[in-house]
Amino acid sequence: MPNALSNKQTEFFQAILDSSNSPILITDALSGDHPIIFVNHAFEQVTQYTAAEVIGKNCRLLQRNDRDQPSRHLLADAIRNGTSCECVIRNYRRNGEPFYNQLFMFPVKSEQGIVTNYVGIQYDVTTAHTTHAALQEMRVAIEHSIDVYLKVGPDAIVIEANKALQDVFGWTPQELIGKSVFHLVPAERVSEVQQDLAEQFADSQPRSLNGRYLRKDGGTTLVEWTFSSGAGNQSLICLGRDVTEKYQIAEEARRANERNAAVLMTITEGCFSVDRNWIITYINPQGEKWLRRSSHDLIGKHLWLEFPEAVDSAFFYTYHQAMETKAFANCDSFYEPLGRWFEARAYPYPEGLTVFFMDITQRKTAEAILIHSASHDQMTGLMNRTACLDTIDRRLEETRHRSTPLAILFIDLDRFKEVNDAFGHRVGDQVLTEISRRLIAQSDANKIPARISGDEFIFIVSNSEPDKAKAFSHQLIDAIAAPIDVEGIDIALGASVGVAFTADGNIAADELVNQADTAMYWAKESGRHAVCLFSPDIDHWGAQRLKLRHEIRPAIEQRQFVLHYQPQFRVADNAVAGAEALVRWQHPKLGLLNPIAFLEIAEASPVINELGAWICDEACRQLASWNRLGHTLIMSINVSARQLGNPALHEMFAACARKHGVDPKFIKIEITESMLSQDVSIAEAGLNKLKEYGFRIALDDFGTGYSNFTYLHRFPVTALKIDRSFVQPIAQDAKALAMLNGIISLAKAINLTVICEGVETENQREALLGTGCDLIQGYLTGRPLVAEEFTQLHLTNVRK
Repeated sequence: MPNALSNKQTEFFQAILDSSNSPILITDALSGDHPIIFVNHAFEQVTQYTAAEVIGKNCRLLQRNDRDQPSRHLLADAIRNGTSCECVIRNYRRNGEPFYNQLFMFPVKSEQGIVTNYVGIQYDVTTAHTTHAALQEMRVAIEHSIDVYLKVGPDAIVIEANKALQDVFGWTPQELIGKSVFHLVPAERVSEVQQDLAEQFADSQPRSLNGRYLRKDGGTTLVEWTFSSGAGNQSLICLGRDVTEKYQIAEEARRANERNAAVLMTITEGCFSVDRNWIITYINPQGEKWLRRSSHDLIGKHLWLEFPEAVDSAFFYTYHQAMETKAFANCDSFYEPLGRWFEARAYPYPEGLTVFFMDITQRKTAEAILIHSASHDQMTGLMNRTACLDTIDRRLEETRHRSTPLAILFIDLDRFKEVNDAFGHRVGDQVLTEISRRLIAQSDANKIPARISGDEFIFIVSNSEPDKAKAFSHQLIDAIAAPIDVEGIDIALGASVGVAFTADGNIAADELVNQADTAMYWAKESGRHAVCLFSPDIDHWGAQRLKLRHEIRPAIEQRQFVLHYQPQFRVADNAVAGAEALVRWQHPKLGLLNPIAFLEIAEASPVINELGAWICDEACRQLASWNRLGHTLIMSINVSARQLGNPALHEMFAACARKHGVDPKFIKIEITESMLSQDVSIAEAGLNKLKEYGFRIALDDFGTGYSNFTYLHRFPVTALKIDRSFVQPIAQDAKALAMLNGIISLAKAINLTVICEGVETENQREALLGTGCDLIQGYLTGRPLVAEEFTQLHLTNVRK
């Protein structure tokens, strides 16, 4: 306080200020920062600051960092101008709690008019300010609410209204205030609404009223009203929400639900729903039918308690996945209790899960049949080649991990083609079926049979050492060899078996099969009806065959093939009557190869036609050469099955004969019985054309097949070449000689020339002298020779 007052006076004024209920502070206007020099007890109570904490500090500490208030700018201007100021300012107590002061600030001046102090008298108006702010916020909220706000008096006159009134009813607040609220009520509902308003004024309990109400344009809108009593129960607060769209959506949803329910009732899929606790909430009729449970029994029950067998199934995990991830999931699986396959599609939604499912048992059965058909031979029921290789792959994997040895047995029936040739494919199929049945009878968990082609079978033998595999192979050969009765015909077949073995499984399935195949071919070369175990030597032989296959065509181009000629002698005078052209391969590295090394390979590829054309051309050239020397011989030329199926065969032979100027009647084409049966009509047509050109036709290896006499009757055969198997025993076996005489007599009866081949001893030749045989051929009379040696040995000094 100014020094003009005595200390006693100062104490008196301080005592008065301290006794005031209003917070008061005084600042020193003469100091640079206007420090506080006095606060009373009420100030300390309101601000929670002690006098010691604020004396000497600027009153800005009461606003802390909240300084950007309009009131502070008013105070600053007043202090700058030395004038009074009244305002509301937001201050903060010592604990950080905000409060509002109604501040009256005025300056104290000296006798000279200089401002020496500022006095601030405060009134705590926090409650009033908060209430006012809340009222303002409420007013803003009401004004911007999408709900209609009406304040209605006891006489039903509208006192207040917000802007939503116009949005919902078309009336502006100014148009309806002062008018009856029944402007909004349809005439037929006025009495109902009057009663509701009266009851609201009477008991003051909030209530609601829904219905259609009038718009200004005469239309109606659906509104939900909530009523509550105003202050003193002298007014009614009415809050109305336009629910037209809501009810339209609800109605559409209801209709959609009805449509969906109708669809679910009639769809061919089963459908059920569960909530998030797996309680069944719905199941359609198709679902009831397939699950064999009624909706009455299921709805409200726990899914996994009602179907405990499905726990831990594919369905269980699929439904849980969909529920947990909130994403679609599906599966198909077999449900054992119903003995059916089901496909299920699970669709999650916020309240739970809906599952659509179908009985796919029929489809699964069809798929199983297709899978079986795709992996098994339909005629025999054995695995086919694809399934066989897959099974070998699995067994090889076991061998690699468990060190269990594995053997592959490749079984090829000996001379099975002759069965088809003699009796037809229907009988052949019955034979294959019976052999398959016998193989199945030899099978068990470690021995699995398969059919990989026409007459080729495989046995997959696990946990078997090589010796045991060979012993089992002989057991299979014996089982196959037992005669098979088909339509009264006893058919006996042999088999050749190749065995490939692995102890570690480090080999591919197809390579192991190829090894067994190679061993099987070696068994055939060893005389058939045998077993052979694969070895590196055999592998070399198989590789050599493959190499020869690729070398045949270049060998033809490089003229590596040569012909050797084996003489045929007349029995009557022991003179040379003809020669059979036999092909040899003068290989640049392997030397001279007999047909057994390459002819089968050639016959299995198109190159046989090229090789056959070369043989025909070379044989005709040599025949022409002998003719020029004055020798009249008949040249025998062998034709393969593939050549016989070539419709241009007769033209090729005719062209060669013309080229070298030889008469076709001196060329004898030799064919075997088995060749004729492959396609009878094609063979018959081809041979008839050759006969028309004048070529002779001989039936070779007669007696080794089943349909000899049929062929003699049907085909234009001019000569019969009896197989060596009939000739070799005739010197010691009278029965064999009698049989040979019968065949020759038959041939002579139909004017056929008869040739006996395989004559190797003088006794055999002498036995043939009285049979009526025309020609003989064999090592006794002459081995195959090159043309020069043949000429020198058999034609020198010989003239016809």
